[in-house]
Amino acid sequence: MNKLYAFSVCLLLSLYAYSDKFVWNQKAPYPSFARHRCCAFTIGNKGYMGTGHINSGTISQAYTDWWEYDPATDSWTQKADYPLPRFACSAFTIGNKAYMGAGNEQNFGGRDEFFEFDPLQNTWTPKASFPVAAGGNIAFAINGKGYMGLGGGSSIYMYDPALDTWTPSSANIPASDYSSCFVINNKAYVLPAWSNTFYMYDPATNSTVTKAPFIGDGRYAAASFAVRGQGYIGMGWSSVTSNLLKDFYFYDPATDTWDTIPKAFPGVRRNYVPSFVIGDNAYFGTGSNGTNLGDIWGYEWKLSVGVDEKSLSAGISLYPNPTRDYLTVHVSDKALGLHPVLSIYQFDGKLVSEQTLQQETSRVNTSSLPEGAYMTVIHTAGGNILCHEKLIKN
Repeated sequence: MNKLYAFSVCLLLSLYAYSDKFVWNQKAPYPSFARHRCCAFTIGNKGYMGTGHINSGTISQAYTDWWEYDPATDSWTQKADYPLPRFACSAFTIGNKAYMGAGNEQNFGGRDEFFEFDPLQNTWTPKASFPVAAGGNIAFAINGKGYMGLGGGSSIYMYDPALDTWTPSSANIPASDYSSCFVINNKAYVLPAWSNTFYMYDPATNSTVTKAPFIGDGRYAAASFAVRGQGYIGMGWSSVTSNLLKDFYFYDPATDTWDTIPKAFPGVRRNYVPSFVIGDNAYFGTGSNGTNLGDIWGYEWKLSVGVDEKSLSAGISLYPNPTRDYLTVHVSDKALGLHPVLSIYQFDGKLVSEQTLQQETSRVNTSSLPEGAYMTVIHTAGGNILCHEKLIKN
């Protein structure tokens, strides 16, 4: 290992250990009235957001408008309105369709209507009503089934889109309106509102277990999402100070640990914040801090590389990540001509695996690696780094 390569690897390990490659970017604002308690979901490479509520003095207004966000152009396009004026709805995506419903009507009454959204047809189709008329539910999808609940004192119910039916799930999590939730590796992680007790629900084994406690203030109506194998919870209303928050924390399931994010959120404090994830990037916005908000933010994964490195790294990919038994590595023909080597490091700097890549697509055995976080480095035999990426082993 030459000295320049050794120094570069040490520097990368240091950077990965104490920071990340995410950056905050303010995006095109929500294109209609500022509001809170919107609903949002992702289908493919587009995000969707709409409905919601404003209240000021004697004014109380629920909305039906629905919008599609394209991150490639940072632009919004209006789609077919949601069928009813609602706020505090919840939604999940299965395949190329989304399912959304429950929530509150304009006078704050709980509702149970439920709809399927088809982005290709731009249509909303009524489906079986949610078993509980309430807003502020969590919602997620795992292995072709939808899950929703905890609002209005409800348990979590499972939705089967093939049968259009709801049945009680086996999840054992305390009910609480406006809880936080994200999904990693086909497991749901839930932080009930106001609480620091953190739960993992695995539908495959019908088991609910507690994980490392949340290290921030317990909170209500926070933003929550998962990107690149880690979960994030931030903002909301503090159970400790009874004030709005703007702090963010991330959870690593490989190590069952929480930490603060390296780069503080630059926007204003708020709660009632919907979010959606497209690829490696999370987007959220609107909400309330006493004033209805319409700004939208992206927590986006960025790699700062030079032009030559960028052209090479664009032809290199590693998947799946998180991985379990095997990691597939694809390198471009141009990169292959540089005789690339894949090295896998622990974050203490120990080299745990190394393999010369002799084909454009190689399969690397990772079954012997203990669960945890690693750094992969693809470099030339001379030590020039072509690509580096954090790897999660489950």
